[in-house]
Amino acid sequence: MNAAAPATRFGAPLRWLHWIMALAIFSALAFVYAKGLFAKGSAGRDFLDHAHVFAGFTVLALLPLRVLARVGSPQPPIDPPPGPLAAQGTKWVHALLYAGMLATPVLGILSVQAAGKEIAYLGYTIPTWIGTNKALSHGLKEVHETLGLGMLYLVVAHAGAAILHHTFRHDNALRRML
Repeated sequence: MNAAAPATRFGAPLRWLHWIMALAIFSALAFVYAKGLFAKGSAGRDFLDHAHVFAGFTVLALLPLRVLARVGSPQPPIDPPPGPLAAQGTKWVHALLYAGMLATPVLGILSVQAAGKEIAYLGYTIPTWIGTNKALSHGLKEVHETLGLGMLYLVVAHAGAAILHHTFRHDNALRRML
């Protein structure tokens, strides 16, 4: 009896969640930067602010499913295999991306709630996790924004590495997620 051939791609649930969350992360970043094009208090800025919160909360809401799909999906090997330094770098970038997908939206929620505002998602008001504290809100917002910028750098590095693997190394690193 022949053993099953190793998978050449990640499972469909993980691939779908990867791309949906990539779109949500990209959207959250695009919305927050685009809102600077509108005056404070304008309808356009308010819309983009709400869209940013929606995209960020979508990342947080899908993260447990993503983790379960990742744990439940065999990791297809990269062929040809990367060197030890590249393999270690990949592990660190992925760990930082997952940490950012958790910490960035949580800190965003906390900063809004500490400012005394409510957050709604899909028509439901999110339970308040923290009391009103304007100074704390400002500090949390600063950390949220710094992590958001870090996520931007990580996403660019992640996408750039996938393109470099595909274009120059001619390996299957990118095809595993397509």
